[in-house]
Amino acid sequence: MAAATELVRRHSYEELSVGAVMERAGLGRTIFYRYFDDLADLLIRASREAIEELYDAQRALARTSVDSQVVGQAISAAVSVYQRHGPLLRGIAEAAASDPEVAAGHRAMRRMFDGLAEEALRERLGGAEPPANLAEVARALNLMDEAYLLDAFGRESRVSTETAVRTLTEIWVAVIDHLPEG
Repeated sequence: MAAATELVRRHSYEELSVGAVMERAGLGRTIFYRYFDDLADLLIRASREAIEELYDAQRALARTSVDSQVVGQAISAAVSVYQRHGPLLRGIAEAAASDPEVAAGHRAMRRMFDGLAEEALRERLGGAEPPANLAEVARALNLMDEAYLLDAFGRESRVSTETAVRTLTEIWVAVIDHLPEG
């Protein structure tokens, strides 16, 4: 997993091969298939920790009263995950474009995150009517977060973690402040 994580820093998912991963790991190719079905399986397992950390950050947001401090803390946790695991998460996003199994898992993860974001926004409304389709607002915010963070940290860091946190927090807070309070 460490070899694949290192290689994905410099190469796209399409450029990876089992042979290259195993050469980097200093092991024979046949050992790979004792533990993994294919490269996608390897990336999924390697990224499990990062996905769980992202889920924890989003779940924390959904469980509290949404204000700028809570949003900032959740965004900070997510940015930290991307700062540490960005290339691996980029590899998963790239694999989802060509591997149906990875794509299904990626869609399921997004739906779960979208549901948590919608829950957080709905909590803010407290029964008031949302100005737009709240599920789509949550989905748009999550897609924006993912695209921005993959761009910022998917290879080498393009911006500081502080800049990424501040940027995304300001956007989320602007959206939340636009929602009517119930």
